[in-house]
Amino acid sequence: MVAPNHDLFAVHVASDDVGDYKVSEPGWYAADDNEKVVLGPFASLAECERAIRDKKSPPAAAAH
Repeated sequence: MVAPNHDLFAVHVASDDVGDYKVSEPGWYAADDNEKVVLGPFASLAECERAIRDKKSPPAAAAH
């Protein structure tokens, strides 16, 4: 059974919070509505938001 498609949001994980999110380094991450990290780390909020946008609607394959 496939898990439902959760909404993604950007979250900044500080050094003190790395263990709480089960990630290895601080930075910007995309997390689902259960606060599970899905993508990252990213150096900036803009990069994280772009990755979230791309994950929600991947670019169409180039036609040949």
